[in-house]
Amino acid sequence: MKRDIPVEPVDMASLEALTFQERLAIGIERLKAERDVKNRVLAEQLGVDEAYISRLARAMGDVKLSTLDKMQRAWNVDGENLLKVTEADLPLIAVWKTRLKKKKAAETP
Repeated sequence: MKRDIPVEPVDMASLEALTFQERLAIGIERLKAERDVKNRVLAEQLGVDEAYISRLARAMGDVKLSTLDKMQRAWNVDGENLLKVTEADLPLIAVWKTRLKKKKAAETP
């Protein structure tokens, strides 16, 4: 069971500052939530390693264009919707940023 993480709110300005990798990560997380699937299932659908999907979902790696094309086809979603981040995503972004901040703090001696 995961513990509740105290989350700092984010605002609309945060959306404009997101990188391509962060937008994709948010899109993947939104897709997982909408479809109630795990990284393993998404990886199987694309024929890629689960660790690769995990890195993308954490904005820790670059996506190949061929993989982005596979995502659009296998998941029946266009790239614009996969990368679109809206105000509705703010709570997801807040949790995601809090987790990253917590991880960075744990890695710092």
